[in-house]
Amino acid sequence: VNEQLVGVVEVADSLGTVSQRLWRLGQYILIVLGLQLVLGGLIGYILAIRLGRPLTTTTRAVVELANGEYIEPPLREKGSAETKALSRSVNILSKRLRLLESTRRRSLANLVHEIGRPLGAIKAAIQVLREGADEDPVLRQELLTGIDKEIGRLQPLLDDLAQLHGQVTGKIQLQKEEVALSEWLPPLLLPWRAAAQEKGLHWQTDIPLNLPVIAIDPAKMAQVMGNLLSNAIKYTPEGGEVRVTAVAQPDHIAIAVQDTGPGIDPVEHKRVFEPFYRSTAQRRFPQGLGLGLSISQEIVAAHGGTLQLKSAPGEGSTFTIILPRPTATLAS
Repeated sequence: VNEQLVGVVEVADSLGTVSQRLWRLGQYILIVLGLQLVLGGLIGYILAIRLGRPLTTTTRAVVELANGEYIEPPLREKGSAETKALSRSVNILSKRLRLLESTRRRSLANLVHEIGRPLGAIKAAIQVLREGADEDPVLRQELLTGIDKEIGRLQPLLDDLAQLHGQVTGKIQLQKEEVALSEWLPPLLLPWRAAAQEKGLHWQTDIPLNLPVIAIDPAKMAQVMGNLLSNAIKYTPEGGEVRVTAVAQPDHIAIAVQDTGPGIDPVEHKRVFEPFYRSTAQRRFPQGLGLGLSISQEIVAAHGGTLQLKSAPGEGSTFTIILPRPTATLAS
């Protein structure tokens, strides 16, 4: 008091009490850290399950696809956006592989049928000849004509398979020569006109006399025209019409084959040009391998052109060959 020391107050605590408090604080810290570790591990485990299980399932599915197996049922598209996208892609791949396998089996069955039918007829004719039919000149000639006809049916099939091999190996060879289209097309169409009329179809052509001279492989382009005309006649019902037109434009020439058949759904327009694919309308007819349009497109492309399709169900189909006109022709 008045700047003089009059007394001392001493505050003291037991060291045991302080140690006890520190011990409790350490326990609390350890408990909190333990809870954090447990909670963090639990959260990590849950995340690992949610993320890892879809990836594990997807990986297993990819291995199955690589081994030639199909995913059944499809993968569930769950998890993160990336995992969903991956599962969706694997499902699409599985669906396409299943479709390709189905197409391969159907094509193999068609191939066996297409080859087996004429071979069976040839074998039967040879058997009849061996049994003495060759002694009858008329019957012998009929059998030989039949054998020749069946061999003729085999030849286009073999040509298509050879052409397909050329597509796969990229070896489509063209033997181009200058061709006057106005003179080349009419005789090419004659046998097809007869086939159409024999089926009871109306046949129409519009081939101008002033079509230009262009460089093409006449044999291969005749194959393209044959494929288009054969399809048009095959799928057009009796009383329908097949029309062939040709138009010369400043930069290209268009040759169109139009029919009044069942038509092709727009969703199938791209696929009809795939090897072995047969559209819904084509499946009604067992003949053929589904190679004609694919080969035709490749031949036209080798000429620098395109093969276009315009069609809809119930409205018929129009296939148009677009060939570029040469620069010299344009200049003239």
